[in-house]
Amino acid sequence: MELTQQQKHCFETFGYLTFPGLLAEEIGWILDEFEAVFQDRKVQHDGTQRSCVVPFIDQRERLCTLLDHPKLKAIAAGILGDDFNYLGGDGNYYTGDTNWHSDGWHTVGKFLKVALYLDPVKRDTGCLRVIPGTHRTEIVDKWDARRAANAQQLWGIAGREVPAVALESQPGDVVAFNHNLMHASFGGSTRRRMFTLNLCRHCETADEIQDLEDYINSHARFWLDHLHSDVMRNTASPERMQHLEQVMAHESQLAELSAKARGEMTEAARG
Repeated sequence: MELTQQQKHCFETFGYLTFPGLLAEEIGWILDEFEAVFQDRKVQHDGTQRSCVVPFIDQRERLCTLLDHPKLKAIAAGILGDDFNYLGGDGNYYTGDTNWHSDGWHTVGKFLKVALYLDPVKRDTGCLRVIPGTHRTEIVDKWDARRAANAQQLWGIAGREVPAVALESQPGDVVAFNHNLMHASFGGSTRRRMFTLNLCRHCETADEIQDLEDYINSHARFWLDHLHSDVMRNTASPERMQHLEQVMAHESQLAELSAKARGEMTEAARG
């Protein structure tokens, strides 16, 4: 599998791609492994707030192999290049709405999220909604769509009424989107399962390296000493290791920042 030029152009223009049924054959064991992570970590989701495990696929050896999966690698390589970086990811039980936001604002590097929703989700039952084009750095000062979290004050409409594309999903579908893209979710249940892989383009310039280090250090709120787990690293083939090495080389501040966060926070962040 390779991304077509049309798919690449679509991603650059609108900021996302969908892949219906891409992992349908694997969804059985993926669901089992998802549940096992939360059991292993003794995380009891009671539906009152989001439950989150970071990093996620790193927790189980078989889930780690998703980073080696030819179809997922084809998405990452087609958007970011063959030498893309793996940045960890999160596994979640979501509860209720998630208001409009982006997962950062990167003007020099390129950051990608690959998401798998493990329950059927539709427009008004918790699927991902996106505002196409809001990832584009050249229009940030020209278009107020990135202020959608303030929809009521700006436009007199609720967040769920903001014009957007609803990416309805079935287990086995895959969604990929630029971290800059504005996205949200409305009407979901109190036990909505989803996990992600975060990736970025291999960094070449000093500005890109600084952006990468800032991203890594932001994970101190999760009380992490390393962005990848020992399981992810110890089971890595040389081919997988090329997607880990640049991150490993630039996470030297993370342990100290996490120690500081442990002293200031009552619990690790939930997202």
